[in-house]
Amino acid sequence: MKELPELDGFQAAHFLADYWSRSPCLIRGWLRPEAVELEGMLELAAVHELPTRLVEGARETGDWQVTHGILGADELPAARRDWTLLVQEMDKVDSRVAELLDEFRFLPHWILDDVMISEAVPGGSVGPHSDAYDVFLVQVKGQRSWELSTRKDFRPDGRFELALIADWAAELTIETGPGDVLYLPPGIGHHGVARTACQTWSVGLRTPSGPELMFQLADALLEDPAGNKRLQVRSIDPQQPDRIGAELVQQARRLLEQSLALDDERLGRLLAAFLTRWRLWPGDELVERAAIARQLRAGHPVRLAATARLALLGEDRLYVNGEHIDCPGPLALELSTQRCLGAEWLEQDDALDQLLELGAIDRPRGPSVVR
Repeated sequence: MKELPELDGFQAAHFLADYWSRSPCLIRGWLRPEAVELEGMLELAAVHELPTRLVEGARETGDWQVTHGILGADELPAARRDWTLLVQEMDKVDSRVAELLDEFRFLPHWILDDVMISEAVPGGSVGPHSDAYDVFLVQVKGQRSWELSTRKDFRPDGRFELALIADWAAELTIETGPGDVLYLPPGIGHHGVARTACQTWSVGLRTPSGPELMFQLADALLEDPAGNKRLQVRSIDPQQPDRIGAELVQQARRLLEQSLALDDERLGRLLAAFLTRWRLWPGDELVERAAIARQLRAGHPVRLAATARLALLGEDRLYVNGEHIDCPGPLALELSTQRCLGAEWLEQDDALDQLLELGAIDRPRGPSVVR
């Protein structure tokens, strides 16, 4: 990698055609969310038990240490250099952070995983590493230096709990400031170091692995009586009854192949349900239907919850948070693109109740008319 492409402004169509899952790029001045105050972030992490890590150390000294668990402000290191606090799932508990995800709705809703916030003092870093998924790194506060590498033969450094790259060698270095967004497709090595006190928001985009899909498929097939065929032990050697022979191995292979032999329609249904349920954050208490009805009757649209995951199967078959929503095609398409419900949803009693039960509807915030 000789140089990093820099985009002057962001256009989704151009980005998807030229960079998505292909090449890293830097979008200067794209997003400018307001930084989350450190003590407030720690309080939210404690109340909601968010995954939290404190990373101390530097590549030059090779002394990386990781502390897991909630920390109070008075428990942070007194050192003025070389530590980073990471708090995951911040979009689930802070509406201001969740709003950032609206900038990424040009991507499938079910691929948006979470927003992790990194608060770092000068020198703070989590070391050189690569991710198995796409990520957008939004510089919210301060300055950060990024070293990048497109090598494909990274060797893991087994000395530390962190999944770091051994013998790290950067191909190029860039610096980001407030508003800059660094996009990295899977497998790109990167090492970020805070130049000043800074805050970086990491928008993670995850899809399941093959084994995770197989695990989900197994759960679905177990519910189908037709899929419960078992190995048949037909041939037994009385001298060595414990031996697993070639015949049994071949039978097992045929049994697995039969279990995986799903037509596209059924596999599509299973996939849509799984992708919209996978890694789903448990919602808050359910919103009352009466409150939603008042809002819709007053002509005020009602937003879906930021955590709601949507998928369209085929032209207009809508899945939300793991379940098929039986609604007219035009409403399915509109909900997928706008993530808002209008007054016409008052005529979809069962679908509206289902969305409420799934925790997919946000609590009304605007004016309403009491009736």
